[in-house]
Amino acid sequence: MPSLRGWATVALGIGLWTLGRGFGAGGLEQVGFALIALVGLAVMLVSARRHDLKVSRSLAPPRARAGQPVRVHLKIENEGRGSAPLLMMEDTLPVELSGQARFALNGVEPGGSRDAEYEVRAPRRGRYEIGPLQTSIVDPFGLARTRGVAAEVDPLLVYPRIERLALPRELGQQRSMSVSALKQLSGARGEDFYTIREYAQGDDLRKIHWPSTAKRAKPMIRQEETPWHTRATILLDDRFSAHEGHGDGSSFERAVEGAASLADLYHRSGYTYRLTTAHQQGHATSRGTDHYRRILDQLAVLQPGHDTPDHDSLVLRLAEMESGMAAEGTLACVTGELSVEVAIGITRCRRRFRQVAVIIYPGHRFGGATTRSRWDGEQQTRQSVTLLTRSGVPSLVLGPGEGLGAAWSSLAASGRRGGDAWARKPELA
Repeated sequence: MPSLRGWATVALGIGLWTLGRGFGAGGLEQVGFALIALVGLAVMLVSARRHDLKVSRSLAPPRARAGQPVRVHLKIENEGRGSAPLLMMEDTLPVELSGQARFALNGVEPGGSRDAEYEVRAPRRGRYEIGPLQTSIVDPFGLARTRGVAAEVDPLLVYPRIERLALPRELGQQRSMSVSALKQLSGARGEDFYTIREYAQGDDLRKIHWPSTAKRAKPMIRQEETPWHTRATILLDDRFSAHEGHGDGSSFERAVEGAASLADLYHRSGYTYRLTTAHQQGHATSRGTDHYRRILDQLAVLQPGHDTPDHDSLVLRLAEMESGMAAEGTLACVTGELSVEVAIGITRCRRRFRQVAVIIYPGHRFGGATTRSRWDGEQQTRQSVTLLTRSGVPSLVLGPGEGLGAAWSSLAASGRRGGDAWARKPELA
């Protein structure tokens, strides 16, 4: 296929050939014919596919943090019998990714290979698709070009930002959460023999109970009990109505980052934990690197959901958690706009959970609401926090520009955050 330059050359050749024929100028006619023939030869050159290009793409790392550089490596191999001409290569990138993915590559000899590399950065969490890779073969004069797809799409997951947190200690002479985490190390494979169940694919073969297996003629597994005080639940408020703001500055993005920071905390502390939201049940309680990665994968692509006017999904989720039979150690709630109904549901969960903490990102502090709406939102948040404090539930109220790490560390000193939680109010003038 002629390129734009090739079509211009063809037009020029036809014009010269026509003028030469009209005025009887044989030299001019020959020049026009030569230009047309040159474009034809260029088309034949790029269309003669004696080469066979195989392109593989790899990402390092395949899962990145927001703002972290990701290196994209391309390996181009020629498995054909002929040399590949000059190659123009361009990887398709989403508009959110910053990076230069267009370059030229010299011809690849038969059996040869070339390596190319470029770097991209993602400004925020999410799932991005890199590719497909478009290759263009161009003749030395740039008169003809052929296009093709050499590599398909590769996904890139970008995790939310994480702040490093420490386990807070409970007040008084009660057992601290940090001590409980250390005890989890001795009970990582179960402290008490609990029951026998049938083997399921993926179970640890070392836990096969051989006497029961011989008796029942099928593999049976020891089901061991994990200490309740080292189990944690992270509840993330993903209701669209509870959040305001746009992009990285929205209360929802801050809440997702807070949930990711808590998951990192419990992962480092040896807890078994799970993440659930108002609209999604989430993964089962577990621990380890694979479980931690699944949690971050979920948070990377999580989007807020909508409730109907007569249906509050967060209140229903709290009621479901309250009615559970098994005791647990910690419930960490990360919410947006906190209503009194939600605060009451959180306090009721203290019947099941040994310790409950709430992180609040009031939506009205992150949006562009009117002064009256922001004032009403502040009064509602104050009322809800007062209810939590009287019930013995520590809470953190954070606005734009306030980091979670410093506020969370205050729980280790006082177990709650009261009057100073309102140090940075929105302008209500």
